Amino acid sequence: MAIENRGTTDAPLVDKASGILIALAMVFANAANYGFQIVCGRLLTVEEYGLLAGFMSVVTVITVATSALQTTAARAVAAEENEPGGPFIDGLTRSSFVIAAIMLVVTVIVSPMASRFFNIGTLPLILLGVYVAPSALDSIAVGRLQGLQRFRAMAFYSTAQASAKLALASILLAAGLRATGLVAGLILSSGLVAIIGTVASREAGSIGVHAFDPDVRRAFAAFTMLWFVLGADVLFARAFFVDTAAGLYGAAAVLGKAVLWIPAVVAQLLFPRLAKRSKHGESVAGLALRAVSVVAVVVFCSVTVLWAFGDTVFRVLYGERYVGAADTAWKIGLAVAPLALVNLLIVHFLARGQGHFLGWMVVVLVGEVAALYLGPKTDDFYATVLAASGVALLVLMVPSGAWRRETRRLLRRHQVLSTG
Repeated sequence: MAIENRGTTDAPLVDKASGILIALAMVFANAANYGFQIVCGRLLTVEEYGLLAGFMSVVTVITVATSALQTTAARAVAAEENEPGGPFIDGLTRSSFVIAAIMLVVTVIVSPMASRFFNIGTLPLILLGVYVAPSALDSIAVGRLQGLQRFRAMAFYSTAQASAKLALASILLAAGLRATGLVAGLILSSGLVAIIGTVASREAGSIGVHAFDPDVRRAFAAFTMLWFVLGADVLFARAFFVDTAAGLYGAAAVLGKAVLWIPAVVAQLLFPRLAKRSKHGESVAGLALRAVSVVAVVVFCSVTVLWAFGDTVFRVLYGERYVGAADTAWKIGLAVAPLALVNLLIVHFLARGQGHFLGWMVVVLVGEVAALYLGPKTDDFYATVLAASGVALLVLMVPSGAWRRETRRLLRRHQVLSTG
């Protein structure tokens, strides 16, 4: 799995060379992941691509949810709570496989109803349930490497996982396999690389912490809900749009949500500093302000490029068939901008060991699903729902006292500037 989504990992501060290498690995992994989508978009029909886009939305949710296991593994190894030379299949791995088995059973039970609602077959849904196991193993392998402070190995592993997915997709498409075959290939490539990563990280020994521990549950819930908020629109587009419109919306969502690339990298690199400062009771306001500034600039530039050159971008990357998605892509990019800041907030709260925001995430997620189900089935409305969900999370997750303090601070600063 690419490490771009792993905002919950409490890693030690790294040296400059390792930090640059990890950042480059994140960029490469993201590029390979989006390359996978673009290659599929060019070689599949628009209708088939709409089906694949729905699958990949669920894959992203699973990937991010299981990344909570990376946090657990990294913290256990870094804190020397591991057992060198212990059993190869340790407590964390066993409990993760138990969760994966439960998820597979649930998927099998709900797949007949879900396949009719989302207009997809039963087999792909079962395959998505199978994907939980390799995704969990992948997260644990990365966490062990990070806990060992083997950052170069961690970067290499990330690029290998993303590259394997892109290469296998190209082979399967050339062999004539379509969306369901690509999902099966994704499971195969992820599982094989995860096994290699597990063997390579055996130095970390056995981790006795279980996947049911509170910190894991908190991170699991937070990032699962965040990325479902981010990806639910594609699933509902598959359910309610005609096949061609769903394919165009899926392509627009891929490039529109690419504005979250660098904000995700910022969140990954910011987490250790937030955790360290929070632990010692130091202020994080200055650090957070710089992070927000970087996110704001990146989102503004990305959305501007999509607005001004969207037709050309889609024509070059996806082909002439997808040019109609350009007008929707920049709107989706603008709509998900608040969610980039929400991601930073979640990282901040998790670094402090807080989970008060989870209730608000449930409320917003339920509201978003209801709006997508009951509202108009148009691109513009779906983008509006995304934007409203992000703004609502941004407002609700920050305690009211923090808003009041920040407002007073800004007013005092304005008064000083006015009198000066």
